[in-house]
Amino acid sequence: MAILVLLTSCTQPTSPALLDSATGFTSSVLDEVPAVSAYRIGLQTEVTGDGAQIGDLTLRAARLAVEEINAAGGVAGKPFDLIVRDVRSSPDVALQQYQVAVAEDGLDALIGPFKSAYAVHVVPEHRKHDLPMFLGATNATLTELGDANLFRMRPSDKVTAAAMVAFALERLNSQRIGVVHDTDAFGSGGAARIRLELAAHTLTPTIEIGYVTGALEMDAIARELADAGVDTVLVYGTNGADVGRLLRSLRYWNVAATVITSPGGATVPAHNIAAEAQDGIYVVTDALLRGAPDGDGFVERFYARFGFEPDTYIAWVYDAIWLLADRWRRNPEARGRELSALIRQMPFRGAQGEYRFDVNGDGLHRVAIVQMMAGAATPRAFFDGDAHALEDAP
Repeated sequence: MAILVLLTSCTQPTSPALLDSATGFTSSVLDEVPAVSAYRIGLQTEVTGDGAQIGDLTLRAARLAVEEINAAGGVAGKPFDLIVRDVRSSPDVALQQYQVAVAEDGLDALIGPFKSAYAVHVVPEHRKHDLPMFLGATNATLTELGDANLFRMRPSDKVTAAAMVAFALERLNSQRIGVVHDTDAFGSGGAARIRLELAAHTLTPTIEIGYVTGALEMDAIARELADAGVDTVLVYGTNGADVGRLLRSLRYWNVAATVITSPGGATVPAHNIAAEAQDGIYVVTDALLRGAPDGDGFVERFYARFGFEPDTYIAWVYDAIWLLADRWRRNPEARGRELSALIRQMPFRGAQGEYRFDVNGDGLHRVAIVQMMAGAATPRAFFDGDAHALEDAP
């Protein structure tokens, strides 16, 4: 297996230790093209920059899938190669690296941006190409552009925002709802969906506050929420670290409100910063890994390989690579639009559950609502996006 990490010219050299690998890395893909024919999978992630922690976890999930597939002999005797490009936690760099990857890396499939702030630049460009691309970005509009080669591996903001509002109104009987969100494409898109869901119940947010990604100061937001007298705070935050800082400020200023966050509230970075301030909050997560046969297996294998449990944010990358393996076993020569058609034809069961890609390319339509305590998540409810209905957890 070859794992090539391609860094932009403006980056600092990346130590292989950061990526938990003894493999030597190079900045030139042309010097490292494998001599043996292989399926070439591209991965765009944050090797460096503010999002490097989640990028490191993402790379580990991808590596685990590739290692497992190759250890079993690959597909039709061909191994998988992983070609990683660093987006440096920058939307502009993400677009640049996408363009170079498509032009130079000889890819058979691409695992694209995790964050909507990057994907809003990359997806319109991708419409020019036939390369199958998987997304973790959840902004609802991304899969509404008519791209037949685009597949979302996480629930969209339509589902997540609807679940947050439904849980607040139906389980918490919330009356005065505050909304706090990142001002990037993810946070703004999520806040817009929350407003639409509230409007369907003839409600509006009592207060809405935006912040910039990476904001270090959250005390002013906490004081505004306290002054507004909200009983529930819905948080749509891109970086788990930002959500962690907000939770700490809410605890410090004794904001007497129940908190419901988008998936970032359950991440390792959020817990590392918030610590006990995370206790008691509710989080809408993509899926429950523990308790599901495929999810349990992924967690156990990830732990055995890396020595700690995976973040819920990253299972979609593992699933995307195994989905490709499944489709190439059915047709080893499928590429481009033919491969995209294979991906759409039938469901696929992965660590996060069953993927059924609709006409827009959205694969997951169900989320879990969990409550956090000491960094662990306890399921409280599930939300079916197709039925637009809450179900109590067993």
